[in-house]
Amino acid sequence: VMLEEAETFELKGVGFAGAKGFGGGFDKHMLTPFGEDPIKHFVTEAVNESLRLEVALNSLRTEKTVVVLHYSPIAATVIGEPPEIFPFLGSSRLAETIDHFDVNAVFHGHAHNGSSEGKTVKGTPVYNCCMQLMEKVRPDQPYALVEV
Repeated sequence: VMLEEAETFELKGVGFAGAKGFGGGFDKHMLTPFGEDPIKHFVTEAVNESLRLEVALNSLRTEKTVVVLHYSPIAATVIGEPPEIFPFLGSSRLAETIDHFDVNAVFHGHAHNGSSEGKTVKGTPVYNCCMQLMEKVRPDQPYALVEV
């Protein structure tokens, strides 16, 4: 199942909402739409991806919900990468959207040298499931089972 374009999928009462996500940085270091047009376009893409995720989450009517992203919604799962590239690894805008819904778990990739787990402000668990990271953290079992 590939969910990166504001798509949803349901399986046995669990709804999956997917979006690509985008960069933009985290928390107080999040980019805002100021200055030159290329920066404004970058921020607009991040906002649009958060809106796509919101549309997908809003369309689900399931008891359990899982979000699938490419980019990270929190800084905690990109720690291990050079701090200079954090703005290109994800955006807190995604976490803000996630925290408006009752999401049980979030999975993303992209941060190959990041950390495997973290939580949104609301406490939703976030898992970096990038294969390169999984093979490093769990060489004998490069996957994780998460009960939702």
